[in-house]
Amino acid sequence: MSAMQRVASYEHKNDYFYLILRETPEHGSGAYVLCCGINMPRFDPICWGKAGICSNPAFKGLQQLRADVSAFAMKMGKRTRNAEQFPCGPITPPVGNGWYRETPLLIEQASPAEIKKFLQFSVLDLVKTVLTVCAPGAKVPSRLPTPPAMQKFLDALNVKNFREAAPPPIAKFQGDR
Repeated sequence: MSAMQRVASYEHKNDYFYLILRETPEHGSGAYVLCCGINMPRFDPICWGKAGICSNPAFKGLQQLRADVSAFAMKMGKRTRNAEQFPCGPITPPVGNGWYRETPLLIEQASPAEIKKFLQFSVLDLVKTVLTVCAPGAKVPSRLPTPPAMQKFLDALNVKNFREAAPPPIAKFQGDR
């Protein structure tokens, strides 16, 4: 790919997560790579203490997203495959400081209109998956809100003093035995 070639990019970024569908002409016409990640500490005020030790619903939701996007692609007659060689780093927040990134996923032979549907599906699927555990009563928007509106929606679900409000740990220290 020429350094001067323009590529399309469809994005939804806020302080909680990012989803980027970037055109990759080097993989053929209609090829796009999904780069996605979450800021786990940003979800803590919503998710803290809701799923037990080592079960972060935001982390699990991001992992599940790849499978859900692949299933969505199959329903649309599209194919997906790993794209771990794709460098998402330059277009996403750096890993660390709470950010976790999932392995990129290649979507083949999709039109820009279809990719917009993938973006909407991905954003709403990720939020629904996480909130199913963290805020089961929350009504997720049926249409894709803007990134700032989605952030405001998620901010409204934050629990003040979330660490203190969480249920007690599953296992409690019993002293020396």
